[in-house]
Amino acid sequence: MRVVSHAKKTLEVEHSESSQAGRFERTVLPHLSAGFTLAMYLTGNKADAEDAVQEAILRAVRYFATLRDEDARAWFLTIVRRVCFTAYRTDRPEGTPMVSIEAVPIQLVDQREQPDTTAERLQVQQRVRDAIDQLPPLLREAIVLRELQLCSYAEIAAVTEVPVGTVMSRLSRARVRLADLLHDIVDFGDVA
Repeated sequence: MRVVSHAKKTLEVEHSESSQAGRFERTVLPHLSAGFTLAMYLTGNKADAEDAVQEAILRAVRYFATLRDEDARAWFLTIVRRVCFTAYRTDRPEGTPMVSIEAVPIQLVDQREQPDTTAERLQVQQRVRDAIDQLPPLLREAIVLRELQLCSYAEIAAVTEVPVGTVMSRLSRARVRLADLLHDIVDFGDVA
């Protein structure tokens, strides 16, 4: 990945100690995929997401000494979030529609699955992605961090820099909106 090689070069320049570079690789680089997923949902397109993650890696290298308690995932996701909101959200005029995420990993088809079932499953997945894209940014990030990145409420609170109660409220509102958007394909039960 282009971003990883750039991060390693930056590490060599900014941190001459190989142990520091190795520690960075072990603690932060495993979270690139999570950062990219979050950036995709926040920026709305692959190019901006790649740029945001690359900028986040550069910032992570620069401020690596501030990482405490080895909670690298939440720390790195916080950096990605800040980059996305400062560089890519403030430049977008109010009311500009989000671009749907097109860079979805290749879906492998289960050969045991019937073609109609496969097509239906892929349509449902696309509808869910489209519904998530329609959420306001703060609700979208909460649902992506909780349901796609499997972050705890405390981790989401750390990433978004809000109290746990606010995280719970955002998740509740996001789930209600998703239930409304997807009521015809998914039975959510009582989400309110």
